[in-house]
Amino acid sequence: MYDDDDVSGDVMGDVMGWQRMDGSGGMEVVGYDEDGEAVYGRKKKRRPGSAMVVQKPGWRKTQMAPGVIAPDQGLLPLPLTGAAGSNQFTAAIQNITFQGVLQKPFRGERLLVTTVRTGATATGRLIGQLFVGTDLQQVDVAGFDIEQVGSPQAFGVRLTMKPAQPGVWIRIVTQIQGVALTGGDTIFASVQLLGRLVH
Repeated sequence: MYDDDDVSGDVMGDVMGWQRMDGSGGMEVVGYDEDGEAVYGRKKKRRPGSAMVVQKPGWRKTQMAPGVIAPDQGLLPLPLTGAAGSNQFTAAIQNITFQGVLQKPFRGERLLVTTVRTGATATGRLIGQLFVGTDLQQVDVAGFDIEQVGSPQAFGVRLTMKPAQPGVWIRIVTQIQGVALTGGDTIFASVQLLGRLVH
């Protein structure tokens, strides 16, 4: 015999329903054991407000176990630096290839370019060709104004670049168009690419 508050066996699955053993409010089926046999007992009533459900934030839904995160994607910057180690155009350096190499799968979406101009002849525009590996990321081969497309104020200006694997170089081959720099005049360019990274 079982007391009303006892449960025989382990509950291995969801409660499939309940059934009265007699007409006087006896024990109920509260689950089934691993052999499929009914487990009898009395369901405990929850007090209102006794259980609090906590929702995990959306960015943690990829967690497979505590401390174990499944691969997902993030929107992250890829800094592009001058191939010769400098991001500054001078009278002697009128062409710079801005580049960065990928460590994980990446797809570029947003070019960001800011410049600091010093001197009377620092008025030329920065014209570039954008490559992912050897693939030109433009509709035609002519260079485009990277300052115009990459302006931080150019809201809604996005690219859908070719996805690339680790080890692939992303490059912008850039030159000054218009007035050439002379004397000690300079144009310093900060170039980065925002995109989706698998991490």
